[in-house]
Amino acid sequence: MDGGTACPGCGVHLPAADDVVPEVDASVACTLVHGELMGFQVQHPVMLRYHQLTADAYAAQHAGGSTPLLRVGYALAGLWLSIEHGFSGEDVRQVHRRMGRPTASWPMFEAPAPQQGWLTVVDVAEAGVRVPSERGHAKAVDAWAESVWEAWQRERPGTDDAVERMLAQIFLEGAHPEHLHGTIGAASAVHRLHGLLQG
Repeated sequence: MDGGTACPGCGVHLPAADDVVPEVDASVACTLVHGELMGFQVQHPVMLRYHQLTADAYAAQHAGGSTPLLRVGYALAGLWLSIEHGFSGEDVRQVHRRMGRPTASWPMFEAPAPQQGWLTVVDVAEAGVRVPSERGHAKAVDAWAESVWEAWQRERPGTDDAVERMLAQIFLEGAHPEHLHGTIGAASAVHRLHGLLQG
């Protein structure tokens, strides 16, 4: 998209003032498009299964500036779990709920600069909410999340290993027995993660 101001996180140009939301390293205009996606998912409940992936892709793509480490760590963990290991959005949420707050052992993830050709919220909006198309939205969210994860892997080699180590520190080395209570429902995702990390 030509003209306007470039979002510092994803680089998309949108016709708006150059205000930035520092907590997400994004332009105000970009966050408004993200709001369109979230609103579309709420209006079409079948699309809510993409809510977590949408949140994680956006956060991982807007992870620079003064974005809190908690936000970045959770987003990358979500992409690693969903893209690399097939966790559902609900499973990712259950893991997030038990990750806690960052400690000194969490990696300091350095966000890649905006990438030429990667997908953004605008691509997802134009494929889904602005058509409107539930199928288009679903396909675009999947492609967008993969595009963001691939950029991290390409520009910051070892991101996947760093995420795995972070999760192992939290769930295997940390003294958090409450993480593993129960084997069904909310706890089942954590049990699956526990097995995955023990490999």
